[in-house]
Amino acid sequence: MKCKLAIEKYLRHLEQVDNASKYTIRNYRRSLNLLLGVLNESAEVRNIDLDAIDRFRDEIFSLKGQKNETVSRRTQNIYLVPVRSFLKFCCRHELDETVFSPEKIELVKIDPSDVSGLKIEELNALRNFNSSKSDFVRLRDRAIVEMLFSTGLRVSELCDLDLENVNLSAREFSIVGKGKKIRTVFLTPRAVEVLKKYLDTRTDNFAPLFINFRAARTTKILEVSKVRLTRTAVEVMIRDRGRRAGITRPVTPHRLRHTFATMLLRNGADLRSVQELLGHSNIATTQIYTHFANADLKKTHEKFLEIS
Repeated sequence: MKCKLAIEKYLRHLEQVDNASKYTIRNYRRSLNLLLGVLNESAEVRNIDLDAIDRFRDEIFSLKGQKNETVSRRTQNIYLVPVRSFLKFCCRHELDETVFSPEKIELVKIDPSDVSGLKIEELNALRNFNSSKSDFVRLRDRAIVEMLFSTGLRVSELCDLDLENVNLSAREFSIVGKGKKIRTVFLTPRAVEVLKKYLDTRTDNFAPLFINFRAARTTKILEVSKVRLTRTAVEVMIRDRGRRAGITRPVTPHRLRHTFATMLLRNGADLRSVQELLGHSNIATTQIYTHFANADLKKTHEKFLEIS
């Protein structure tokens, strides 16, 4: 079978059977299109061999990141994993006479992730930073910070929220997260207060909870996609806000998610509860935070030694 046709079959499978998110499908399509680029137009699935994979690795390595540097090891794996998954799909569905063994594609070894959250003083600096922007943008950005910290939402989950999804009076609401899993998230009183102030500035009828102010002034009601605040816009805002607030390390939406998790554990939450709140499928993913939570146990032990 032609590689191009097999890839389209696989992407449809991801959407229709695996119920993969639009972001997963987008990333997998990007990786598999890069693979197609190193093969010729008429390539069959059986033509994918070790030489083709080596050329694919070279293509990945030639990509440049934001600072015109070689992409990180983690990003290299982001390109390799979809190819392995695609070949597994081809094997299961017998799309060609022979299929290159996906197990032969070795992932790049990466350093452990930095999952440290913000310190309380850093979090407060991020919260309290006052920009010179309009009241609407200033209140919206503050609401985003509180929302991310209060709920532990992924940035994509936050951007997908509509006004009708969020129940401020109940201080809790359900979201459809990664892998189409439904979970309940909760708002702190502080988050509710800031969200109300932001929503009081809204005079439009657009559905998204967080909107692009400039686009909202010129966009028709039916063109919601142009109004909804994007992941990139939120990431840039959080990073810029952290820098301007005097925080010396990079601040991202995901670091706020790390902050949410580590603070819960440090304040006595059990691992299973944190797993549910974060929407992790595997508790092993949640366990990466215990190292930072256990730092408090060391302090407790040191205090015990002082009086023993």
